[in-house]
Amino acid sequence: MPTNGERAERGREVLAMYAMRFGDPHDPRSNLVDVLTDLMHLAAREAELGLEFDSSLKMAQFHFEAEAEECLDT
Repeated sequence: MPTNGERAERGREVLAMYAMRFGDPHDPRSNLVDVLTDLMHLAAREAELGLEFDSSLKMAQFHFEAEAEECLDT
């Protein structure tokens, strides 16, 4: 199971790859917004994939909170 530091590093890598290809390497905040927006467009346009952005975002928040609490417990 990855640590929260490893999870954060994976997120950093995703944003770095996005910035290099589509975004601004000097504006991580805008890149985060753009990644999320692009994923929303994908979920809306490709219904056959079964992606439900809002429910996925809520589940991600739930996972984040549980993982953050794990960190406090150790």
